[in-house]
Amino acid sequence: MSLLAMTKTAPLVASHLGLGVSPVAKAVVARHLSSSGSAALEKLRRVFEDYRKENYTQEVPSRFKKELVKAADKNKNGQIPVDGIECLLRNIGASDRITRKEIEILLSEAGDLERKTIPVDQMIKLI
Repeated sequence: MSLLAMTKTAPLVASHLGLGVSPVAKAVVARHLSSSGSAALEKLRRVFEDYRKENYTQEVPSRFKKELVKAADKNKNGQIPVDGIECLLRNIGASDRITRKEIEILLSEAGDLERKTIPVDQMIKLI
């Protein structure tokens, strides 16, 4: 197995085994984004983490992420659109912390370029 294949599958294997995703694995995923995509991803992570620390301190971080992604999947089709993330950000009072353009950049680079959506499982890995 090539090094590239191992770096792409390591987060999946770790997640499947219940080991969580390490900061290194997240960095590998983020490395495939442009600098503006990486900046947008870090902003989104910060927003969600700040909200979790403030409102869900007793919640396991992985459970919190699953709940966020579930709320953002507006159509319940396994794809998260830009509007879903914007609605989620409005609901948690963080719509002023990241722009629609940044969300679009992130989703177009990490998800479906044309529809500007991202699969639920991919979003969980990113955040």
